[in-house]
This record gives sequence, structure tokens and C-alpha cells, in this order.
Amino acid sequence: MNSAPSDLDASRAAIGARELTADASNFITYEVAMHLPFESLGRFKTMLKQFFSAAPWTDADARSLSALVTPHVTKGWWQHELGDGMRIAHGIRDGAYVLWTSGAVATVKSIFERVFDGPVVPEPTPHPRKVKFTTGGVPEPGVWYRRTDGTPRDERAARLLSEGDVTDVMVAGDFVTIGLERSASWEERLDPLLGLVTRLFATGEPVTEAPRTREQMMREAGHVHLDVRPSELHLLDPDAPQERARLVEALNADDAKLRRVAVAILAESDDDEVRRKAVRRGAADDARIVRRAAIDAAADSEDEALRELFEAALDSDDAWIRWKAVRTLAELGVDASREAIARLEGDPDFQVRFEVARALRL
Repeated sequence: MNSAPSDLDASRAAIGARELTADASNFITYEVAMHLPFESLGRFKTMLKQFFSAAPWTDADARSLSALVTPHVTKGWWQHELGDGMRIAHGIRDGAYVLWTSGAVATVKSIFERVFDGPVVPEPTPHPRKVKFTTGGVPEPGVWYRRTDGTPRDERAARLLSEGDVTDVMVAGDFVTIGLERSASWEERLDPLLGLVTRLFATGEPVTEAPRTREQMMREAGHVHLDVRPSELHLLDPDAPQERARLVEALNADDAKLRRVAVAILAESDDDEVRRKAVRRGAADDARIVRRAAIDAAADSEDEALRELFEAALDSDDAWIRWKAVRTLAELGVDASREAIARLEGDPDFQVRFEVARALRL
């Protein structure tokens, strides 16, 4: 790895900005941190946080990190793809521990420095994996389609989702927003998708019907309040008050599948209290599929305020939930929950015991 210092600074900051730090840290934890003594882990974690940020990283910092690692890790070299064009490599070189990052360091915004003079104009969004394509026309409410929800009735959205790396599409009256999976790069995909959006939305390629709004979908299907299908709940916005109310009401549905979807969507809210209430409610649900969805969503949030939820989950009769709880508590920081985790050292499930041993090693 021969990146110049400026390239290293740009790429390590880009990993943090693109929300890939957790993935990078997981690799480094399994390959290096597992071998460090307990008293060194706090310092190691602090240095990783500094490295994967826009904060300065000097030669002295690199030497300090190496001095922390090399007494306990004397060989090995690992390389990993993080997605979005980013990579890490780390290990022992010439007796020192080295951590490198590389990849496409340009942000999504940089690709919009070009001038677009066609009928469709791409624009950056706050989300690094989503781009908005302004198509013109009359502003109308958007309809969100996800690849996991099946084939959309809107043929244009279906055509976009047939692209292997497109995860979701929002079709509105005057714009289309497209999301890419992490392994894809907008620098490579912008031009092809711009051409496809132009053909579908600006040149009048025929479709069977225009996209419907969420309200239309509800009315046409005769669904009111809890009388909805899980696929329709997926379209609701947890931060829109009326739609959030529907999701909260769905937490009381007789159908466990509805409750599971409601928990998962509410857990995506930007409002911390909404998210926390949803996962706590789901974790106490009678149905295992709902409890699992709640614990999984809570784990994704990396929210220290939910630590007590994971500690309570250690007593679950579901081995998967116990395993997930141990793993998440380890990621939040073992110290505060070490005694609770240690109670599962003799768990009947092998994966739980293995995760407990790994956590206590941290």
C-alpha cells in the first residue's frame, strides 16, 4: 500500500463519512483486538476512532498504534473490501503494525461538478448512497419502492430495480431518487443510470400506469388503520406524523407480520424516542419474529441508551436473541455489562458460548 499521506487522510475520512467505520472496526477487532490485553483495548478503540475520522493522523500516532499492537501481534496481513469503493489493509510490515485505507476518496458531490445539460439533472442528497434525478413535471407525492418488496406496479420503477445494484427507488411527480447498495460506486454508475432515467421518465417510454400515492394505495385496497398488508406498511414514513400514527397502531395488530414490519420501520425514525419505544415494545412481543426484528433493529442503531434492553435479552429463551445481545453489548463496550455477559459462559448454545468468550476477551 503506497498511498501518499494526503491520500490516506482523504480515504480514512471518507470511510467515516460513508458510515463504513463499523465494518472496518469489526475486521480489525477479530484480527487484532482479540489478541490485545484488556487494559490496552480502551486506548486501541480510541485510536481507531481517531484514525477513521477527519482528525489529524500523524507519524507519531501511527507509531503509538504500532507500539500498542506489536507486543501481542507479531505476524499477519489482512485486506478487506468495505464497499462503496473503499478498502482497508492492516498487519505487520517490517516489525511494525500498519493500518492503511484506500479507494475512491471523492465524495458523491464531486461527480456533480460536471455540467449536465440534458432533460434530467442528477443532484446529490444527504445520503451518500442515494442520488436525486430531477425530471421536471408537476410536483406530486412520491412512492417508495424497495427491491425486497417484490415487483412494483410502476414499470419504470421495476426497470430501475432490475439493475442488480439498485436497492430502492422513490418516484415522484418531478423527480426520481435511486439508492445503490454499498458495494456499488456512484462514480461508475451515475452516467448509465442517468441515461436509463432519461429514457424512462423524459422520453416517454410507455408504462402500464402512473405511480400511485400512498393514500391512493390505501383507498384502492380498502385498507383502513390495521387492515393493511405488511408490504404497504413498508411504504410509510416513520417521521411523517400521520404515517407514524399508523405504524404505532400496527404495533397492536393481531398479525405478527404487521407488528414486525411496524417495529422495523419505526426503528428507522430520526427521532430517538420513537425508535427506542418501538424496539422496546417489539422486544417484549409474544411472537419470536417480532422480538428478533426488534433486537436486530436496536443493534443496528448502536444506541447506548438501549444497553438495558440487550442485557434483558440475555435471559431470552431464543438462542439467536441471546447471541445477538452478547454481540451488541460487546460492540457497545463490554465493561458495563461484563458481569451480565459472564452469566452465559455455560450457555447450552455453542454460538452463544463462543460469542461470550469473545466478548469477555475484549
